[in-house]
This record gives sequence, structure tokens and C-alpha cells, in this order.
Amino acid sequence: MKHWKTKEEMGEGFSHTKKEHKKYEYNYLMNVNLYEKNTMRTHYLIRDVWNKKQLIELKDFLDEQIEEREECTL
Repeated sequence: MKHWKTKEEMGEGFSHTKKEHKKYEYNYLMNVNLYEKNTMRTHYLIRDVWNKKQLIELKDFLDEQIEEREECTL
């Protein structure tokens, strides 16, 4: 299924339609809770749970995000 806003493929397990995404504000990050801004849980997941493939996927994603943000500040 494609994300209702970004139109990117989200993979299996995502079943909401565009209308449902808007209705439930699913994956909607306009009002981020304070605890969601803390990276410590991610640190623990990376260290204790995630496998090498997941780490490589995260690294690739982070590299892309950093590159895009550097381009925006030029």
C-alpha cells in the first residue's frame, strides 16, 4: 500500500486507505509527543533488538535524510 501523503510504498501490513489515514490521523506527525522526540528508545532497539539488515536499512535512510537536508540549506 502507498502512504496517503508521500505516495511511497509502505509494504505489507498497512491496510488504511487515504480516507482512513486522514480520519484517524494515522502516521500523521504534526503533533509529536515529547517522549517521541527522545532517541533513547531507538538507541536501545538498535543495540538490543535490530539485526544487521535493519541497521543497514536505517543507515541508508539516515544518509538520504542528511543529504536532502544539506541540499536544502545550500
